[in-house]
Amino acid sequence: MSIPRVLAAVLSLAVAALAPVRAQAPLDEGKLDPAWFGGALEFREAEEIDYLWVKPGFTLEGRKLRFAPWQEAELRGEKAAERDTKDKRLANDLTRNLPEIFAEAFGNGLGARVPLVESGEEITAVGRVVDCSTGSAAAKFWVGMGAGSGSTTFDLKFVDAASGELVAALHHRVVSGSSLSTTDSKLIDWVDEFAEAVGKEGLDRLYARGKRVKE
Repeated sequence: MSIPRVLAAVLSLAVAALAPVRAQAPLDEGKLDPAWFGGALEFREAEEIDYLWVKPGFTLEGRKLRFAPWQEAELRGEKAAERDTKDKRLANDLTRNLPEIFAEAFGNGLGARVPLVESGEEITAVGRVVDCSTGSAAAKFWVGMGAGSGSTTFDLKFVDAASGELVAALHHRVVSGSSLSTTDSKLIDWVDEFAEAVGKEGLDRLYARGKRVKE
């Protein structure tokens, strides 16, 4: 190769090395932080779950499960600055109540197949609220068409209690769009449906049938 061609090739490599690296688009408008789960995961959109990941071969069947107190709410994303005192109060209330809500739903949906315990668990489940809006009851009633919708977005991870290894993770948003429901009542309904789905199919099969989330 001639000297000019060698110089051109070197210059091309140098330019490529100095070019800015394309930043990865934020997941779910910045509300999903992969670092909270320990790093990037191959999330899939499963039945009624926006983002789901399950370790290959993992199953909850026969494993002692504890729903631990949730971490403090951390409102994230593009609309975090818009959340007012009522939104933050609801986020804190849900943070206190959701461990019990999940435990009750799993007890009803899975029964003795997944023993729920208060200590000595094999699997620990912990979550956090990352966005919350009470919405507007008046707008729902008078305007409709999605106006005044309330919503809650949360993270939930299942961790091996002995090793600390992540075995399942999900990130989901629940929307209350009609005057017949509130943000918290809609979320409770979703938790019941989620536990029922896990009881029927298992987290592993829900994940296997899901479609990879497009970034």
